[in-house]
Amino acid sequence: MKPLAGKNALISGGARGIGYGFAQAYAAAGARVMIADIDIEGARKAADRLGDPCLAVSIDVSSQASIDEAVEYTVGRLGQIDILVNSAAIFTA
Repeated sequence: MKPLAGKNALISGGARGIGYGFAQAYAAAGARVMIADIDIEGARKAADRLGDPCLAVSIDVSSQASIDEAVEYTVGRLGQIDILVNSAAIFTA
């Protein structure tokens, strides 16, 4: 049995980088993963690469309304959130 079977994870910034690494690890451990990212197309592609039961949702972590919508969507689709990974970041050079 996988150690995170039956658990639900919401990962912001999950479309690429460290966030995607978390998504891979949690999915491999049996969790259902909601990949949340400002780049919704990237999030959908990441969810498709990881396969069922990974899903995608749009989120802009600089907007409380967007965060609330992503959480509401996730709870509506998965029932609850057991694991929350805040990996979204903005890099400026």
